[in-house]
Amino acid sequence: MKRIPLKDTERYTLERFRQCKKTERHLAWLKSRKAGVGGSDMSTILGLNSFKTPYELWLEKTGRVEPEDISDKWAVIRGNALENELRKRFRANHPEMLVTDGTDKQFISREKPYLRASLDGILQGEDGSFGILEIKTASNRRAGDWHDEDGNLRIPPYYLAQVEFYALVTGWMWGVVYAAIGDDEPVEIPFEADVEDMAAIDEAAADFWHFVTTGTPPQLTGNDVQKAFPEPAPDIVDESDDDDLYDLLARYESATGMLNDLKAAQKELQEQIILRIGSHTGVRCGNLQATYKPTTRKEYTVKATTYRKFDFKATEEKEK
Repeated sequence: MKRIPLKDTERYTLERFRQCKKTERHLAWLKSRKAGVGGSDMSTILGLNSFKTPYELWLEKTGRVEPEDISDKWAVIRGNALENELRKRFRANHPEMLVTDGTDKQFISREKPYLRASLDGILQGEDGSFGILEIKTASNRRAGDWHDEDGNLRIPPYYLAQVEFYALVTGWMWGVVYAAIGDDEPVEIPFEADVEDMAAIDEAAADFWHFVTTGTPPQLTGNDVQKAFPEPAPDIVDESDDDDLYDLLARYESATGMLNDLKAAQKELQEQIILRIGSHTGVRCGNLQATYKPTTRKEYTVKATTYRKFDFKATEEKEK
């Protein structure tokens, strides 16, 4: 395999991981990653990650908590096992370009050293230009993320943010996402980075890194309150003069009432449909179908845990 010659440029410097053992290289990469923002962080920073919030990432980057070890999760094991094979397969399919492993190095922005890009692969076209190769594996459950409303292949937004971040750091404006989705043949999705997207990513990364360096937490979400305040004071604060809060609570009360009415109506309709099913497994009418099948609930044990529980009620106002 022919190597692509890379060296420091006016845009970035290269950090190379030359440790002999793979585990040592991985530890060196993790240490370097903590010193800045990486491509896989961008979906979280932009609010596109349904599994982690900006506040949770901030806790990790500031050293307040250790990142969760996900190395034993099957999706991660599968992805790591397939990455090199997918890179070799892509190389074999594209003799017109040079394709090399990018995981033994990191690109660090000269202007903003907290911007750090670790690529799965590096491409060089026939015209000598460099490109980005990003390798992904996804289960059938996430296959819908890889298609638009018309069924055409697309890069999911949370991965598009990642590769456009790499373009921001390297200046390489084209690339390919090579994805193994479910058990189907891997697919290629070429991309060209959008300048406006890159500017937005640059600004979001700068804002987030400012939170890290100043020790200021980013805007919390409802899911973050449990972690930020696990042991709240045992008081109920009277904020009766806050009109905005009253409006918020009143709208919640109204929405709860409407939801309860809908649930009651749904339950009544469900009972009527079940009576129509009777001794059958289900009924169909046009394109609508309802079933009432026997099922067995698996026995399981729930571990005891302490958590904060939200409750809401309307109380009688005291006479003044």
